[in-house]
Amino acid sequence: MIELLCVIAIISILASLLLPAVMRAYHRVKDMADEQEAYSIAHLLKKEVRGYCGAHAQYRFDTKSDLATKCQLLPKCRNWVEASATTFVPFDYLAPTNRLVLSVHIGRKGALLFEFTAADLSRTPENE
Repeated sequence: MIELLCVIAIISILASLLLPAVMRAYHRVKDMADEQEAYSIAHLLKKEVRGYCGAHAQYRFDTKSDLATKCQLLPKCRNWVEASATTFVPFDYLAPTNRLVLSVHIGRKGALLFEFTAADLSRTPENE
């Protein structure tokens, strides 16, 4: 019985030493995957917000969650917009088009930055 308890204790010690390394590797791979798909998510985000702005001429977004709800963003885009590292400036159809309204940090330590102006998010494809 004592031998069994010793084996269990040794296995648990080894697992506790291995778990932090496994978690670091997992987060590194997850961040790399986020960086790989970031450009397609940015394109999708622009497309979804532009679709809403094209259908609603007098659009207004007061908060990040307001933007995500009104535009019915897909889960990955919604996660981008509602992330704590994302900065958002309220804007509407009267806002200057060169005004920076959304900044999203992606990847390892937020190294990849996507910035969107009011024009990036509200311009309809026919106006490009």
